Formats: sequence, C-alpha cells, structure tokens
Amino acid sequence: MMKGMKGCCVVFSLAVAVSLFPTAHPAFAFPIFAQNWRDLSPRERYDALQNYWRHQQLPDDRKRDMENRYERWQKMPPDERARIRQNFERFRQLPPQERERFQRKYDKWKRESEPPPPPRQ
Repeated sequence: MMKGMKGCCVVFSLAVAVSLFPTAHPAFAFPIFAQNWRDLSPRERYDALQNYWRHQQLPDDRKRDMENRYERWQKMPPDERARIRQNFERFRQLPPQERERFQRKYDKWKRESEPPPPPRQ
C-alpha cells in the first residue's frame, strides 16, 4: 500500500505541478522528471506528498482534467517535452517583474482565445 502511494505521489506531484502553471499551456511545464521515490530529497518528498494530498482534495472533474493533461504530456515526443522544459526554465530565470509581466500577457491572451460561454436561456 505505502509503496503504491509513493509512486502515485511522484506521478501526481508532476501532474499537480503541471496544472499549477497557466492551464498547463505547452509553453510551461514542470521541469522535474518522474523519479523513484528513494531518489528524491526530503524536500522533494515533502512537496510530492503535499501535491498528492492537494490532488486528492480536488473535485473529480478537475482531477480528470489534470490526469488527461498529464497523459498528453507523457505522449509527447521527448524533444517536444525537452523544448517545453527549456522554455519553462527560461521563464523561471526571468526577474520577478518580467515573469509577472509575461504572466499578465499570457492571461490576457488566454482569456481572449477562449471561446465565449454558451448563452443563457
């Protein structure tokens, strides 16, 4: 039981982390690779467990959405995932003000690119 939970923690920590970025847009993805539990530092284990517990608290539709995004991530070619990780690392290295400015621009783009909600009846 515990061994299965540990493996899930790593998988779900990646899934949760990916979902925390702007709707897991391909330009952002968590740069950590799924690892063996024993290879993680105590801090990484703690973070993985926190993410796992947070994931468990999500509504079912959010969990499904997150798991679907993670499956899409797994199916991407390795070079595409490497490009996404590289883009995210560049983003992380930006000064805080630049990251915030970029985030605001991204949020605006995302809002404008979403289809309008269906009309109410």
